[in-house]
Amino acid sequence: MTSLLLALQFFTIVPVNKNLPMERNQITGMYSIYPWIGAAMGGVICLLLTFDWSSLMTAFGVVMLGVLLAGGLHMDGFIDLSDAFFSYKDRAKRLEILDDPRVGAFGVMAVVFLVVGKIIIVAEVLSFDSFHWIFLVLIPFFSRATLTVLFAITKSAKESGLAYFFKKKMNSNALQIATSMNIIIGIIVLGWMTEWFIAITFLVVIFAFIRLYRSWVLKHFGGVTGDILGASVELTEVILWLTLLLLFS
Repeated sequence: MTSLLLALQFFTIVPVNKNLPMERNQITGMYSIYPWIGAAMGGVICLLLTFDWSSLMTAFGVVMLGVLLAGGLHMDGFIDLSDAFFSYKDRAKRLEILDDPRVGAFGVMAVVFLVVGKIIIVAEVLSFDSFHWIFLVLIPFFSRATLTVLFAITKSAKESGLAYFFKKKMNSNALQIATSMNIIIGIIVLGWMTEWFIAITFLVVIFAFIRLYRSWVLKHFGGVTGDILGASVELTEVILWLTLLLLFS
Protein backbone atom coordinates (compact mmCIF):
# COMPACT_ATOMS: atom_id res chain seq x y z
CA MET A 1 0.00 0.00 0.00
CA THR A 2 2.86 2.40 0.79
CA SER A 3 4.37 1.83 -2.67
CA LEU A 4 1.00 2.54 -4.30
CA LEU A 5 0.56 5.75 -2.34
CA LEU A 6 4.10 6.82 -3.23
CA ALA A 7 3.40 6.20 -6.92
CA LEU A 8 0.21 8.24 -6.74
CA GLN A 9 1.99 10.99 -4.82
CA PHE A 10 4.94 11.36 -7.18
CA PHE A 11 3.45 10.49 -10.57
CA THR A 12 -0.17 11.69 -10.56
CA ILE A 13 -2.30 14.62 -9.48
CA VAL A 14 -3.98 12.48 -6.80
CA PRO A 15 -3.48 14.39 -3.52
CA VAL A 16 -1.68 12.06 -1.11
CA ASN A 17 -0.87 14.33 1.79
CA LYS A 18 1.20 11.92 3.85
CA ASN A 19 4.81 11.60 4.94
CA LEU A 20 5.51 8.11 3.67
CA PRO A 21 8.63 5.97 4.28
CA MET A 22 10.96 5.85 1.27
CA GLU A 23 13.25 2.92 1.89
CA ARG A 24 14.53 0.25 -0.51
CA ASN A 25 11.38 -1.89 -0.60
CA GLN A 26 8.99 1.03 -0.90
CA ILE A 27 10.92 2.72 -3.74
CA THR A 28 11.35 -0.54 -5.65
CA GLY A 29 7.65 -1.25 -5.19
CA MET A 30 6.72 2.26 -6.32
CA TYR A 31 8.43 1.83 -9.67
CA SER A 32 7.21 -1.77 -10.03
CA ILE A 33 3.61 -0.63 -9.70
CA TYR A 34 4.06 2.49 -11.82
CA PRO A 35 2.96 0.87 -15.15
CA TRP A 36 -0.32 -0.09 -13.48
CA ILE A 37 -0.84 3.55 -12.53
CA GLY A 38 -0.53 4.28 -16.25
CA ALA A 39 -3.10 1.60 -17.01
CA ALA A 40 -5.48 3.15 -14.46
CA MET A 41 -5.03 6.53 -16.13
CA GLY A 42 -5.82 4.87 -19.44
CA GLY A 43 -8.98 3.44 -17.94
CA VAL A 44 -10.10 6.95 -16.99
CA ILE A 45 -9.24 8.19 -20.47
CA CYS A 46 -11.43 5.44 -21.95
CA LEU A 47 -14.45 7.30 -20.57
CA LEU A 48 -13.98 9.79 -23.40
CA LEU A 49 -15.14 7.11 -25.83
CA THR A 50 -18.63 7.33 -24.32
CA PHE A 51 -19.08 10.81 -25.81
CA ASP A 52 -20.35 11.18 -29.35
CA TRP A 53 -17.39 13.28 -30.49
CA SER A 54 -15.41 13.35 -33.69
CA SER A 55 -12.14 11.41 -33.73
CA LEU A 56 -10.20 14.70 -33.65
CA MET A 57 -12.04 16.00 -30.58
CA THR A 58 -11.65 12.66 -28.83
CA ALA A 59 -7.94 12.62 -29.65
CA PHE A 60 -7.58 16.09 -28.17
CA GLY A 61 -9.27 14.84 -25.00
CA VAL A 62 -7.06 11.74 -24.87
CA VAL A 63 -3.85 13.77 -25.08
CA MET A 64 -4.92 16.56 -22.75
CA LEU A 65 -6.40 14.24 -20.11
CA GLY A 66 -3.23 12.17 -20.16
CA VAL A 67 -1.15 15.28 -19.47
CA LEU A 68 -3.55 16.45 -16.76
CA LEU A 69 -3.67 13.15 -14.86
CA ALA A 70 0.13 13.02 -14.77
CA GLY A 71 0.34 16.63 -13.63
CA GLY A 72 2.32 17.55 -16.74
CA LEU A 73 5.30 15.71 -15.24
CA HIS A 74 6.48 13.91 -18.36
CA MET A 75 5.69 16.79 -20.67
CA ASP A 76 7.88 19.01 -18.51
CA GLY A 77 10.68 16.48 -18.85
CA PHE A 78 10.30 16.45 -22.63
CA ILE A 79 10.48 20.25 -22.76
CA ASP A 80 13.62 20.37 -20.61
CA LEU A 81 15.27 17.57 -22.59
CA SER A 82 14.57 19.40 -25.85
CA ASP A 83 16.04 22.63 -24.52
CA ALA A 84 19.14 20.81 -23.30
CA PHE A 85 19.80 18.72 -26.40
CA PHE A 86 19.16 21.42 -28.99
CA SER A 87 21.41 23.85 -27.15
CA TYR A 88 24.31 21.98 -28.79
CA LYS A 89 26.44 22.61 -25.70
CA ASP A 90 28.77 20.18 -23.96
CA ARG A 91 27.48 17.54 -21.58
CA ALA A 92 27.99 19.59 -18.43
CA LYS A 93 26.08 22.54 -19.87
CA ARG A 94 23.25 20.29 -21.04
CA LEU A 95 22.84 18.94 -17.53
CA GLU A 96 22.71 22.51 -16.22
CA ILE A 97 19.96 23.33 -18.70
CA LEU A 98 17.99 20.28 -17.53
CA ASP A 99 18.03 21.76 -14.01
CA ASP A 100 16.98 25.22 -15.22
CA PRO A 101 13.23 25.76 -14.53
CA ARG A 102 12.98 28.28 -17.35
CA VAL A 103 11.64 27.19 -20.75
CA GLY A 104 13.61 28.05 -23.87
CA ALA A 105 12.58 28.45 -27.50
CA PHE A 106 13.61 24.90 -28.45
CA GLY A 107 11.49 23.46 -25.64
CA VAL A 108 8.45 25.45 -26.77
CA MET A 109 8.83 24.43 -30.41
CA ALA A 110 9.41 20.78 -29.52
CA VAL A 111 6.37 20.52 -27.25
CA VAL A 112 4.12 22.18 -29.83
CA PHE A 113 5.19 19.64 -32.45
CA LEU A 114 4.78 16.82 -29.92
CA VAL A 115 1.27 17.76 -28.83
CA VAL A 116 -0.03 18.59 -32.30
CA GLY A 117 1.58 15.52 -33.82
CA LYS A 118 0.25 13.25 -31.10
CA ILE A 119 -3.30 14.58 -31.44
CA ILE A 120 -3.23 14.05 -35.22
CA ILE A 121 -1.82 10.52 -34.93
CA VAL A 122 -4.32 9.50 -32.23
CA ALA A 123 -7.20 10.97 -34.25
CA GLU A 124 -6.15 8.94 -37.28
CA VAL A 125 -5.95 5.73 -35.23
CA LEU A 126 -9.35 6.37 -33.63
CA SER A 127 -10.93 6.66 -37.08
CA PHE A 128 -10.09 3.05 -38.00
CA ASP A 129 -12.61 0.27 -37.44
CA SER A 130 -9.74 -1.82 -36.07
CA PHE A 131 -9.32 0.49 -33.07
CA HIS A 132 -9.91 -1.15 -29.69
CA TRP A 133 -10.33 0.64 -26.37
CA ILE A 134 -7.59 -1.51 -24.82
CA PHE A 135 -4.99 0.59 -26.64
CA LEU A 136 -5.95 3.57 -24.48
CA VAL A 137 -5.18 1.47 -21.40
CA LEU A 138 -2.05 -0.31 -22.54
CA ILE A 139 -0.14 2.48 -24.27
CA PRO A 140 0.19 4.46 -20.99
CA PHE A 141 1.01 1.12 -19.31
CA PHE A 142 3.82 0.31 -21.74
CA SER A 143 5.22 3.85 -21.72
CA ARG A 144 5.70 3.72 -17.96
CA ALA A 145 7.09 0.19 -18.12
CA THR A 146 9.64 1.56 -20.59
CA LEU A 147 10.60 4.24 -18.08
CA THR A 148 11.15 1.70 -15.32
CA VAL A 149 13.33 -0.49 -17.56
CA LEU A 150 15.45 2.50 -18.56
CA PHE A 151 15.77 3.59 -14.94
CA ALA A 152 16.78 0.11 -13.79
CA ILE A 153 19.47 -0.49 -16.45
CA THR A 154 20.95 3.00 -16.91
CA LYS A 155 23.25 4.88 -14.57
CA SER A 156 22.42 8.34 -13.25
CA ALA A 157 23.81 11.30 -15.15
CA LYS A 158 24.55 13.24 -11.96
CA GLU A 159 24.92 12.64 -8.24
CA SER A 160 22.04 14.85 -7.19
CA GLY A 161 18.32 15.19 -7.67
CA LEU A 162 15.32 13.03 -6.92
CA ALA A 163 16.11 10.46 -9.61
CA TYR A 164 19.58 9.90 -8.14
CA PHE A 165 18.06 9.52 -4.68
CA PHE A 166 15.60 6.90 -5.94
CA LYS A 167 18.32 5.15 -7.95
CA LYS A 168 20.44 4.68 -4.83
CA LYS A 169 17.48 3.41 -2.83
CA MET A 170 15.87 0.93 -5.21
CA ASN A 171 16.74 -2.69 -5.99
CA SER A 172 17.51 -2.54 -9.72
CA ASN A 173 17.53 -6.32 -10.22
CA ALA A 174 14.15 -6.75 -8.56
CA LEU A 175 12.75 -3.86 -10.60
CA GLN A 176 13.98 -5.41 -13.86
CA ILE A 177 12.25 -8.69 -13.01
CA ALA A 178 9.01 -6.96 -11.98
CA THR A 179 8.96 -4.77 -15.08
CA SER A 180 9.69 -7.71 -17.38
CA MET A 181 6.70 -9.49 -15.87
CA ASN A 182 4.58 -6.38 -16.31
CA ILE A 183 5.51 -6.12 -19.99
CA ILE A 184 4.80 -9.82 -20.57
CA ILE A 185 1.37 -9.45 -18.94
CA GLY A 186 0.63 -6.39 -21.07
CA ILE A 187 1.66 -8.15 -24.27
CA ILE A 188 -0.48 -11.20 -23.44
CA VAL A 189 -3.52 -8.99 -22.75
CA LEU A 190 -2.93 -7.04 -25.96
CA GLY A 191 -2.56 -10.18 -28.08
CA TRP A 192 -5.61 -11.81 -26.50
CA MET A 193 -7.87 -8.76 -26.96
CA THR A 194 -6.66 -7.65 -30.39
CA GLU A 195 -4.17 -9.51 -32.61
CA TRP A 196 -0.95 -11.31 -31.73
CA PHE A 197 0.82 -9.62 -34.63
CA ILE A 198 0.12 -6.24 -33.05
CA ALA A 199 1.27 -7.49 -29.65
CA ILE A 200 4.56 -8.87 -30.97
CA THR A 201 5.14 -5.71 -32.98
CA PHE A 202 4.63 -3.63 -29.84
CA LEU A 203 7.13 -5.80 -27.98
CA VAL A 204 9.76 -5.37 -30.70
CA VAL A 205 9.18 -1.61 -30.92
CA ILE A 206 9.38 -1.16 -27.13
CA PHE A 207 12.68 -2.97 -26.77
CA ALA A 208 14.12 -1.30 -29.87
CA PHE A 209 13.22 2.08 -28.40
CA ILE A 210 14.75 1.19 -25.02
CA ARG A 211 18.00 0.15 -26.68
CA LEU A 212 18.23 3.19 -28.97
CA TYR A 213 17.09 5.74 -26.40
CA ARG A 214 19.48 4.40 -23.77
CA SER A 215 22.42 4.60 -26.18
CA TRP A 216 21.44 8.14 -27.18
CA VAL A 217 21.08 9.24 -23.56
CA LEU A 218 24.44 7.79 -22.54
CA LYS A 219 26.14 9.46 -25.49
CA HIS A 220 24.71 12.94 -24.98
CA PHE A 221 24.04 13.10 -21.22
CA GLY A 222 26.07 10.31 -19.65
CA GLY A 223 23.03 8.76 -17.96
CA VAL A 224 19.46 9.42 -16.94
CA THR A 225 17.79 12.15 -14.91
CA GLY A 226 14.17 12.65 -13.93
CA ASP A 227 13.57 14.83 -16.99
CA ILE A 228 15.17 12.32 -19.36
CA LEU A 229 13.04 9.53 -17.94
CA GLY A 230 9.90 11.66 -18.11
CA ALA A 231 10.58 12.46 -21.75
CA SER A 232 10.84 8.72 -22.48
CA VAL A 233 7.18 8.31 -21.49
CA GLU A 234 6.02 10.93 -23.99
CA LEU A 235 8.24 9.57 -26.75
CA THR A 236 7.17 5.96 -26.15
CA GLU A 237 3.51 6.89 -26.38
CA VAL A 238 3.99 8.76 -29.65
CA ILE A 239 5.97 5.88 -31.12
CA LEU A 240 3.36 3.29 -30.09
CA TRP A 241 0.49 5.36 -31.48
CA LEU A 242 2.48 5.82 -34.70
CA THR A 243 3.08 2.07 -34.81
CA LEU A 244 -0.66 1.50 -34.60
CA LEU A 245 -1.26 4.00 -37.39
CA LEU A 246 1.21 2.21 -39.65
CA LEU A 247 -0.25 -1.21 -38.81
CA PHE A 248 -3.83 -0.09 -39.41
CA SER A 249 -2.87 1.64 -42.65
